[in-house]
Amino acid sequence: MRSKFLGIGLTLLFFLVLEITVRVTGIHYLEQPEIFFVNLKKNFVESGKGDADIIVLGDSRSMALAGYAKADKTEYSVYNHSLPAMGPKYYRFFLDKYLKKGNKKPKMVLFAASPKLYATGYGPPLYDPDAKVVKENESISNFMKRRWNEGIEKNFFRPQTKSNVISYSGKQEDANQILWEFFGHRYLHQFTFVELAEQYSGVERLFILSKATPLLYESYRFHGAIRNALSVSNWKVDKQYKQKSIFCESCENIEAGLCKPSSSQLEDNLTIEDQINRHFGKYNISNRLKPELVLFSKEMIRKELDAELKNPNNQFDPNPDFVVLEDLIRYTQEKGIQFGMVYLPWIKERQESPESKALLSKLIIFFQKHPTTKLFFFPESSYPAERFVDNIHYDCRGEKRVNEEFRQFVLPQVFRFLSSK
Repeated sequence: MRSKFLGIGLTLLFFLVLEITVRVTGIHYLEQPEIFFVNLKKNFVESGKGDADIIVLGDSRSMALAGYAKADKTEYSVYNHSLPAMGPKYYRFFLDKYLKKGNKKPKMVLFAASPKLYATGYGPPLYDPDAKVVKENESISNFMKRRWNEGIEKNFFRPQTKSNVISYSGKQEDANQILWEFFGHRYLHQFTFVELAEQYSGVERLFILSKATPLLYESYRFHGAIRNALSVSNWKVDKQYKQKSIFCESCENIEAGLCKPSSSQLEDNLTIEDQINRHFGKYNISNRLKPELVLFSKEMIRKELDAELKNPNNQFDPNPDFVVLEDLIRYTQEKGIQFGMVYLPWIKERQESPESKALLSKLIIFFQKHPTTKLFFFPESSYPAERFVDNIHYDCRGEKRVNEEFRQFVLPQVFRFLSSK
């Protein structure tokens, strides 16, 4: 009996020591790059050291925009806080956290997200992302009533059939589950358990908190880093990694395949941190892709575009839902922060489609109705498809062009608008 208690005690002691070790060390530097990136941004916000005059908010495409350190009195500092796949609900909550953590209140928020994040409302709840059953979040009582009625109609004992199944590597998985496993850490690592509880309500709150509960244990939160730490190769760091980081900002070197992510997880994450710090929040994730994968993806885009040109889609909702922009504008006005939006260039064929043109005209009208805000444009609102690696992200040369135009054409407009206020 004594030996059993001794074994249990040693096991508990081991996990206690592991939990404390994870909490007091920078274990996230050994995490997978996606999780490391989110935690790096989270730690920066929670440090309270943010002091940029203008902060950029957006998604994975706007992550390619470099921030800016002001050079004279007529300019303003810019920092890019864009995050991938966070969804439209994230923006206002992020701003609220940014201010509560003691960061300097920015003079302006520059919004740079893709249309689906500002023109389609807040979308269906997290627990039903396809909106097959409900389009909006439910109260717990309504959820229970609906589930009870569904049980009677469909027979309580009949197993539920999944209609959204994807087959890969000999497995069959629900597509929504796959997407959650791939993107869910964006929510769970960016915000604490308490912050998530404050942001959501009803069934959606129960869903997100059920996912967040295991992460209260740091040893589970960074279990990937603990696993990577067991391999000596993940600890190796080339002393010249910062020089390589600069070397890999050349499109010629990236396209030649000389800039693949390091096999060492620590070195890879240190390189990501270096590029983010030097460019004030910017990181173009497409530069991590293998050149052959980029070429294959570009070929697929070309085929899709050719098919769309032959059969254009004229069946689209003519009434976009700008509630996300409405809420952001209302929030920034309450906090005494100016609001602007930059319209990022997209694939030429997509940007010139009837749907995109209709959306842009409605967006212009929307900003005309909000005269204290401003919509900013690049010299051209579309780039050739060759400057994208997929339907969203710029390739290296697209990133170079968008940043040159951002600095030369867009930021001067933003600075003039802010000075006029």
